[in-house]
Amino acid sequence: MEDAVPDEEAYATKVEEAFIAERGTPFLLSPKDWTLIRGWREGGIPVDVVIRAVREAFEKRRARGQAGKISSISYCASSVEELWEMERRGLVGKTRETAAAGANAPAKEESLALLSKSLRATNEQFAAAGEVEDSLRRLIEKAAAKIEAMPREGPFEESEERLAAIEASLVKAAFSRLGPKQKELIESRVTADLGDVAGVSPAVVERMRRALTRREVRLLLGLPALTLLHG
Repeated sequence: MEDAVPDEEAYATKVEEAFIAERGTPFLLSPKDWTLIRGWREGGIPVDVVIRAVREAFEKRRARGQAGKISSISYCASSVEELWEMERRGLVGKTRETAAAGANAPAKEESLALLSKSLRATNEQFAAAGEVEDSLRRLIEKAAAKIEAMPREGPFEESEERLAAIEASLVKAAFSRLGPKQKELIESRVTADLGDVAGVSPAVVERMRRALTRREVRLLLGLPALTLLHG
């Protein structure tokens, strides 16, 4: 069995192999890369967290359609920092599954249908109770329609990216329509969840804040998480 904490060479090799697999071409670690990886290991970041962050950084890049080869592992540094901060604070929730695991999830068609149905059910509850303004209910209806129009074929990660974009747009617009007291409640919860962020880069803190705000808005309004991953 492997050691719980691999030695420096084994740690770096695992990260290097993951980077090469995503990059698609051979790659040699530079002194700068070694220094960065050594810092992650000495900082107590598990190698599996680094590997998942590397994969997610490349997945997001591919989703944006960006071309060209990445020449340094430092490209993934912010993803590693963000994922580790979220995980060690217990804010990540269910660990992201791999594409292979996603392929074994319930049929995409069924999962997408359930998500759109859930959004519309929430809308019906709002309409019956008269709790939210019409513009917000129209946004929810629009999000449900976007999910129904999504391609059923294609990579699992691509569907997840589309759903994430739909959720981000919906939550941002929904937050802007909340009352002052609701916004204040969400902001106070986010601040409490963040806790002490001394020493964390402002960029990472801001990404964490956005992720937590999305979660709190969903919880407040009873909106489902728009993802194909369940459990």
